Amino acid sequence: MTSTIELRNTLTLDYEVGPFISLIVSFNEISNKNDYLNLIETVKEEFIQKHDENIWPRYERKLRRFNFDRAKHIGNGSGVALYVSFKAIHSFNLTQPVKTQISIDDTMNVAQLIKEIESQLHYRVLILRDNDFKLLRVDNGHFSILNLVNKPIPVLVNNDKNKYFMLVKEYLSDLFDDDDYLQTVVVANEENRKLFNELADQKTFAKDIVSKVDMDDLGPDKISEMIDELNQQFFDKLANDNKIKYEKASDHRLVATDLRDIISNALSGKIDTLYISEESYNKTLNDLAITTIGFAGNVLLLPKNQMPMNLDYAAITLKF
Repeated sequence: MTSTIELRNTLTLDYEVGPFISLIVSFNEISNKNDYLNLIETVKEEFIQKHDENIWPRYERKLRRFNFDRAKHIGNGSGVALYVSFKAIHSFNLTQPVKTQISIDDTMNVAQLIKEIESQLHYRVLILRDNDFKLLRVDNGHFSILNLVNKPIPVLVNNDKNKYFMLVKEYLSDLFDDDDYLQTVVVANEENRKLFNELADQKTFAKDIVSKVDMDDLGPDKISEMIDELNQQFFDKLANDNKIKYEKASDHRLVATDLRDIISNALSGKIDTLYISEESYNKTLNDLAITTIGFAGNVLLLPKNQMPMNLDYAAITLKF
């Protein structure tokens, strides 16, 4: 799993020296060690066209020492991102569909990792019925059923649904006492969902995310279908929240749309959120993204139709 913090730590290491090889490896295209070794030869050809052949061995050793084992990585997703500098190599597992790409420049190409971070979803699902409940943990589309001990049972409250749901709420509150950053989606029939939402006062319950899946048929296939539905709602909500955030910042004159202004704010560490259109992504915008992340700002790489005012780039600036 890739995080903004991991990426920021990599981008701000003092000992890093370019040129940098940015290598996105798709497990669908590079599926074994021989494929990977052949890919290194392709990287070499491109590298020595741009840089001194005498420094290539420093990079080659790092690439060959990387333990490329598809079985090791495949459980974590679709591929791996490798960043090789003169002194180090860094790897990030990828979950989104990718194509094998090679980039050699004086900075890392971080587009794929930005999209990877944007795509990550982690939440819980409470499947609630009149007299029973299950709890799922969802991570990037993959779910696991949590093993719950000492669950409340309806007979303790004479099968009173209101009291039973209150016990469930209190049980979950205790269970997530040290893990309250994840949101929980309640999946139930409409009556039970409304009743439980009235009782549950924790902000971690995502009350505006609703599944329409048939509660009478929740086998593995149906659960996967439900998670796809919930994921899309989370992404739609995030896109709408980003739009509202930009509009509010614009009302307070805390946005920049001129590239020179954005660069100036980035170099001063004054960008809260940088928006970049996927269709416009280039070396300049890549370096802007790196600078913004280095100063703990957020970067969103979006389709043009999701960009503020359909711009190629824009930024929310910080008020000091």
